[in-house]
Amino acid sequence: MLNRRNVFNLGLLGSASTLLGLPTLPRAAGGATAPRRVLTPFLDPLPFPPAPRELPFTPGNVPLVGLAEEVKPFVDASQTKGKVGFYRIVSEVRSVKFHSQLPATEIWGYSDGNLPAGQSWNYALGPTFTRPLASTPYSGTVVRHENKLPSAQDHVGFGEPRTTVHMHGGHHPARSDGYPVDTPLLGGKVTFARNEHFDYVYPLLDPGDLDDLNGDTTPRRDPTERPSTLWYHDHILDFTAQNVYRGLAGFFLVFDNAREPDPALRKHVRDIGNETMAPTADMPNLLQLPSNNTTDGSYDYDKTFDIPMVVQEKTFGPNGELVYDVFNQDGFLGEQYLVNGMVQPYLPVKRRKYRFRFLNGSNARIYQLFLVDKNGRSYPMTQIATEGGLLSRALVRPSFMLSMAERVEMVIDFSAFPYPQFSELYLENRLVQVDGRGPKGTFEKPELAPRGTQILKFQLGAAVADPSRVPQSLRPFSPIEAEKLSGAPIRNFLFERRNGLWVINGQVAGDLGVAVATPTSGRGEIWRFINKSGGWWHPIHVHSEYMRVIKRNGKAPFDGTGVDLGQSVERDGLAKKDTIVLGPNSEVEVFVEFRDFKGPWVFHCHNIEHEDHAMMARFDVK
Repeated sequence: MLNRRNVFNLGLLGSASTLLGLPTLPRAAGGATAPRRVLTPFLDPLPFPPAPRELPFTPGNVPLVGLAEEVKPFVDASQTKGKVGFYRIVSEVRSVKFHSQLPATEIWGYSDGNLPAGQSWNYALGPTFTRPLASTPYSGTVVRHENKLPSAQDHVGFGEPRTTVHMHGGHHPARSDGYPVDTPLLGGKVTFARNEHFDYVYPLLDPGDLDDLNGDTTPRRDPTERPSTLWYHDHILDFTAQNVYRGLAGFFLVFDNAREPDPALRKHVRDIGNETMAPTADMPNLLQLPSNNTTDGSYDYDKTFDIPMVVQEKTFGPNGELVYDVFNQDGFLGEQYLVNGMVQPYLPVKRRKYRFRFLNGSNARIYQLFLVDKNGRSYPMTQIATEGGLLSRALVRPSFMLSMAERVEMVIDFSAFPYPQFSELYLENRLVQVDGRGPKGTFEKPELAPRGTQILKFQLGAAVADPSRVPQSLRPFSPIEAEKLSGAPIRNFLFERRNGLWVINGQVAGDLGVAVATPTSGRGEIWRFINKSGGWWHPIHVHSEYMRVIKRNGKAPFDGTGVDLGQSVERDGLAKKDTIVLGPNSEVEVFVEFRDFKGPWVFHCHNIEHEDHAMMARFDVK
């Protein structure tokens, strides 16, 4: 079979366009053939894609006909054990406005499949899920994804209309992970084409909390590994970069169910002797961060003060069409910066605390983001979380690095900027990067410009009452015990580039027919990621579980004290991660323990062009 990967491996670049039916498009970075389109910044408001509508589910009446067999164990039709949330999401072709000075652009995107008749989805991003942490295996979330993209015969342009959906950062069965290719290891078909669908189940439980389903009554629930800011995106083999660039991405936010006391978290607080996590002993998970604005501190999500923001890049042609270089294996850099699917938007804010959930959804751009005024003077922000959920403690930071797929949650207190001296502030990227290899400099000392590109404008309004707070202690957890580390198996994964191809441990990457590792469920391991590919950067994402970073280049990582150059917050005991940045010649050692779910998984570089060409490997949890 002659697919795109074979074309590149055979060196048939000159004829690849004809062979694959892909148009030869102008290069958007490192050799553009047309002048860069100039768009006026800060003309358009920041979009807020709303939550999808939940399907009605009454006892005995499951709303999805023909529910997949692997999902049924998580659904109690009587609702006596719990009530799962059901949703329909549709992948479709639609046109959206990325900027008021651009014509409407055709994209592929996710939409709410339960919209009222005659109503369409008018956002570049998919619906933003806002789901509570589940209390039982029967109170999670089931999503039916339906494919309404063109058929293979009708498809024109870049991308692959066959799809699979990855819930990035989730802890769920392997068959619901969005495996990149059909495989008998998962019962056969997991990808789906036009007019087909796939049912995904997301239990949204703490790791170790599948007692009811597994018949195990020994409590192993780990309340320190709760998801927070997740996202879902296409994950099809060889074409993830193109499909995500065309628009197949959306947020999935998970919240503690704070209206009920949480015995597991209460026990954790008691065990570590830290009652400062909570206002009362009976409600240990109520931190009263922005969103938790009710008088009793209970969960009350309000996107007005708790705002997810995905940063991306795109290039637009003369008619507003998306431009993408299908021959770029280094990493695609777009010409325009977008936030939530809008080019350099603005956001009106009150003078109070806001929680911002930043996600880097770009193909290959890494950011160093500063909060600045119109003169370029920068101001600190308070980091409270990574993609692994809340930090052990809050950190005041002058800026932060955001690599592809990483999430960083920052609280900005706009009440610290008095009227009339401050009427606007900006988010500014100062990291110097000219191609898909990665930024200039190293992870420890990235090259920063004195001024950068302002990607978002905050318009400061009136001061208002603010019941939220940012406690110094967030969700403390202890580093992995020395005895666990000393007894853990060690695996080395060496990332290199040979003859223009990516190799892992000397083998051409991307062969998912063979597992490179077979970890045992419930037994922690040490994985060493070693970058020997020269000046290339690689953000490595491991599916299924969070990682604890033990060492970076032989030393303990940044611990949140002393000099802060803005690197990722990652040290074990402070943060947990699902994406690890490998800078040039970096070596990072992580502890990872796979629990609950067995089966095949993948890890890969999240420079998405590297992933597609094909810096990805399979591991099987036994």
